[in-house]
Amino acid sequence: MSEKEAYIHKWIQEVSKSRPELGGFAVCPYASSSKTLIVETSIDDIVPESGHDVIIFIVEDFWKSSHVQKWVNFYNEKFSYYKFFSDLSSRDTFIGGVRTNNEKYNLILCQSKRKLNSIRKKLAETEYYTYWTEDYLKEILGDEYEYIEKTTEEV
Repeated sequence: MSEKEAYIHKWIQEVSKSRPELGGFAVCPYASSSKTLIVETSIDDIVPESGHDVIIFIVEDFWKSSHVQKWVNFYNEKFSYYKFFSDLSSRDTFIGGVRTNNEKYNLILCQSKRKLNSIRKKLAETEYYTYWTEDYLKEILGDEYEYIEKTTEEV
């Protein structure tokens, strides 16, 4: 296992911890139980593989966040059955005051849309999303934002 892969595994453990600031939820409640593949690759050579809950692509560190986001948008259009997200070393992100980004590497995360939406709907039946800012919800949830917003209002 490379140093980068080891660091990402440690980060996964951190975002999997139950946090009192989040009402006992983890930043990513399913991270520790997910079948994860970590791949170090060039940003222009990303291809999803079935059989994994999440694929974490470690890409070059020299890219600006806007460039990484352009690639994320490209992959979201190219692979319609998957959802891609960026996690950037240069962009601090938080949920309820708890850091979510890995702080060290530029990552592109890939998940099956079907499975991701199923998990999101389960989480929407709890108070999990009440700890998120509206802007972060819109950014991460994208097309699912309206459904999640409606469901969380009912909780």
